[in-house]
Amino acid sequence: MNFYRFFKTRVFYITLLITVLTFGLLARLETDPSSQDRGEQVVQENQEEEHVGIVANEEITEQTSFEDLYASLTSSGYILIMVGVFAIVYTEEERKSGFLKNLLTTHKKKKNIFISKIPVVFLYTLIMFVGSLLAIRLGSLGRGPGMYAIQSFCSLMRFMLFEVILHTVFGIAMMALYEITRNTIIPIMITIFGSANLHGMLLNMVEVKLVSMRPALRGFMEKYALSRNLIVTKVNMLGEAPVDFPYMNVIIVIMIGLVLYSVMGMLIFTKRDTI
Repeated sequence: MNFYRFFKTRVFYITLLITVLTFGLLARLETDPSSQDRGEQVVQENQEEEHVGIVANEEITEQTSFEDLYASLTSSGYILIMVGVFAIVYTEEERKSGFLKNLLTTHKKKKNIFISKIPVVFLYTLIMFVGSLLAIRLGSLGRGPGMYAIQSFCSLMRFMLFEVILHTVFGIAMMALYEITRNTIIPIMITIFGSANLHGMLLNMVEVKLVSMRPALRGFMEKYALSRNLIVTKVNMLGEAPVDFPYMNVIIVIMIGLVLYSVMGMLIFTKRDTI
């Protein structure tokens, strides 16, 4: 029933269309030789200025492989926003449509209602990444022989797999947050701020302050700093180095996040007197 509702949800098609058009256009602009020349001039004129927006995380040149181009664009935070908003809107429409009231379930099995939405978020995320892949590929074609070619298909698929799972965990967290607030405004605001990793920046500032106060913590923070082991942080870091990356660390973060947010969502949903 959830998959049926998924393909009947208009927000899915709207966000998919916007995403495909956005990444297709960005890929075309980022791979434009004239824009790259202008970008190099801007960097030379102002080395300290940071560019903020849904664009490539790394500098795109003629030597950039398609894997790096795809990783740099898709890890910018745009898809995180789409996944978070979809998870919130999908859960909200589930309640407003009266779908939950028509389900006959016991109090103990209410947790299954929350769990059953996780595959839908995963499917949505997968479709978004596949759509982005096709859009970026089409947008980068025709730039010259051998330019933006796929150098390692296995690396590309591995990157996509980990990013899809990381984004899915982020979507689960937003669903759990919606169940706490039963309001769309607060979760959507947190989705936007979270996709920009503002919480990670704040945590990093606190960690730096702690290290300055307690120098003995430097070694511990370099290995186990919380700001480096957040879902959004891993999304960004994976986009910067899609090939040479400690994937075991990502797997651990995924497992912890998946269990934590799923259990939190199930407990909150089960404890509710009304659905």
